[in-house]
Amino acid sequence: MSRTMWIRLIFWSSLLICSVAQAKDLKYRVTGIGGELQDNVEIYLEALPGIPAGRLEYRRDKIIAAVQKGLQALGYYNARIQLHEDEKDPGFLDVEITRGKPVVIRSLKITLWGDALNDESFSRYVANLPLKVGDVLNHGKYEAIKSGLQSRALNRGYFDAELVASVVKVYKEQNEAEINIEFSSGHRYRFGAVKIEGVQQSQKLIRPLIPFKEGDEYQAQLLANLSQSLSETRYFRQVDVRPLIDKSDNYRVPIYVGLEPKSDNLVETGIGYSTDEGPRLQLNWEKPWLNEYGHSFTSQFKVSQPVQQLNFNYRIPGEDPINDYYNLQTGYEGKHLNDTQSSKLQAGVHYWTKLIGSWERDYFFRVEYEDFTQGLSSGNSILLLPGVSLNRLRVDKGVDPEWGDRVMLTSEFSQQTWGSDLNFTRLWGRTKWLRTPWEGARLVARMEQGAIIGASLDGIPPSLRFFAGGDQSIRGFGFETISPVDASGQLTGARYVTTASIEYAHPVAEKWRLATFVDAGTATNNYQDPLKVGTGLGLRWLSPLGPIRIDLAFGVSETQIPWRIHFGLGSEL
Repeated sequence: MSRTMWIRLIFWSSLLICSVAQAKDLKYRVTGIGGELQDNVEIYLEALPGIPAGRLEYRRDKIIAAVQKGLQALGYYNARIQLHEDEKDPGFLDVEITRGKPVVIRSLKITLWGDALNDESFSRYVANLPLKVGDVLNHGKYEAIKSGLQSRALNRGYFDAELVASVVKVYKEQNEAEINIEFSSGHRYRFGAVKIEGVQQSQKLIRPLIPFKEGDEYQAQLLANLSQSLSETRYFRQVDVRPLIDKSDNYRVPIYVGLEPKSDNLVETGIGYSTDEGPRLQLNWEKPWLNEYGHSFTSQFKVSQPVQQLNFNYRIPGEDPINDYYNLQTGYEGKHLNDTQSSKLQAGVHYWTKLIGSWERDYFFRVEYEDFTQGLSSGNSILLLPGVSLNRLRVDKGVDPEWGDRVMLTSEFSQQTWGSDLNFTRLWGRTKWLRTPWEGARLVARMEQGAIIGASLDGIPPSLRFFAGGDQSIRGFGFETISPVDASGQLTGARYVTTASIEYAHPVAEKWRLATFVDAGTATNNYQDPLKVGTGLGLRWLSPLGPIRIDLAFGVSETQIPWRIHFGLGSEL
């Protein structure tokens, strides 16, 4: 072959290779059906290897087979399928489907063998299957029935269970199907001995947390509850709870509990900023495990320009270390904010317990000494304050919950008959709601009410008086700048506080919301003062660290309207 012929051959071969390489794969256009059925067919088509335009005949059977699988999975076995290449645009293949009548289940039989025959959980499951006689055959739901039997068996201790038979017979001519499943559960295992490793001195502490006794019927949920309870004690860095199935004897499975304690000393530091307090520094020191009874100790140091705090806490678990414990607390707080100068020492005993549902109750007895100057008045007091707090938090999981609410209520009392300097009762409560009216949006509402009944306000220390204004009160006004004033115009604090807020945040981009809000309220001695109202706009960003809030707020109730930028990090609740 001459050199010229070789050059021509190479040239035309290159053109052919390039044209093949540049040929685009066919795209499918499914018509004649819709909804879930069309979605399923398109999933099967997308799973096929790419088919270059113009080479349909080599893949026609595979395309039709894929469409049939997508249709049959949802019960359509007699569909008519036609393929047409688009003459105007050869890059598209029209898949025209006439689905026909669906296959309907004419009989569905579930046969159970073994101990599951007398297990109410299996009886309820079989009575509420996702498929019933008369339904359109759905192979996804059929598979779900089988996996549901197997997972239920594993969760309830049928470790020898097996699927003996599972058959679907389809009668295409009659558009009917029969389902037959035979499931042998075998014996149900029971809990054996609990073996605790890692922290031997914790035996007395964690034994009361075990929600089952040796010989009880096995339930995986009880092991999950035990694992969660052990984690909530805050004593352990790692918790491993699992059944030792391979060591079972006489249908009793021993339970392994592996515990890795936290370090003897835990130190945490944090730096933050808020428009209420400015920059702040926090240092925590914790000794999570002091002795075999589970006593623990924590200390906390917090400092910002207006507030300095140093607190110590000694915790003693009760009969249930999760839901029942005592706290011995002492601490110091210095406050230099606006017209308040205060130094407070306190010590107290708290008995905390978890009530029914999500409610928590704290009985306390606190002794406080406070030396203060508030505006033109100054003084000091020794107060003995018994009281009770009720708290409840309900919230979706995750850093950006869609639903939740919080309630906080406190009542405390002071009487000269038991050694206090003053006679008074202090009541305070706050509630917040978070709801999602539609996808992505947030509606947040908040209310606060407080009252001091009894002694003259002049003798009550500033830490117990009421102020309003700030990020969590009335935006557009400075932190605790709303209160009655004395003859010199300085803040005095108030006998009562009332605030309310409503906020709506609308999604404007992924992880971004635009918010608008109205806050209103007052801190007053007689409710004759006009309400303060703040309103404005804000941005909400779901950052990797949690929700970040930035608000531009205006005090529209004032003649000369003040404005402030408020910044916050964390959930609305």
